[in-house]
Amino acid sequence: MRQRMAFWIIVTVLTVPAIGMSIFAWSVVGGVRAEAAVTDARLRELAWTMLAYADTYGGFPMSESEVRAFTVPLELRSRDGVGFPHTRAEATEASAVQSLDACLTAVEVEWPAVRDVQPILRSKGKPTLQGTMPTIGQWLFAMTQRIRAAQSTG
Repeated sequence: MRQRMAFWIIVTVLTVPAIGMSIFAWSVVGGVRAEAAVTDARLRELAWTMLAYADTYGGFPMSESEVRAFTVPLELRSRDGVGFPHTRAEATEASAVQSLDACLTAVEVEWPAVRDVQPILRSKGKPTLQGTMPTIGQWLFAMTQRIRAAQSTG
C-alpha cells in the first residue's frame, strides 16, 4: 500500500509541473508567432513601398524623407519585370495594412548611396516568420536588376 501511494505522489509531483511548463511554453510560442506576424507585415509593407517608389522614379529612395513624401499606389505603373509582386495585395498577402510610421519605427533601413542599389531592410532583432527576409530581399534585388537593365538600354 505504501509503495502504491509513493508511486502516485512521485507521478503527481512530476506531472503537474510538466503540464504547467507546457502551457507556459505554448503561450510564449504563441506570443512570439503573433509578434513575428506583425513584423512580417511591416517588412512586406515597407518593401512594397520601396518597390513602388523604384517603379515610379526609376530608382530606390535614398532617405526616410523621400519615402514619407511618396504616396504609395496599390499597384505598380508598369507590369514588366519578374521576381517581385505587382500589386500591394500580392506583397502584403492580405495582412492588415500597416502605417508607414509603424513600419519605419519597427524596421531598420540601410539606405543606399545611389538609386540603383536596393535598400537593406532588417527587423531590429524582432522575430520574423521563415522566408520573409529572403523573399523581400529577392523582390528588391529583382527591381534592382530591372532598374539597371533600363539604365543600360536607355
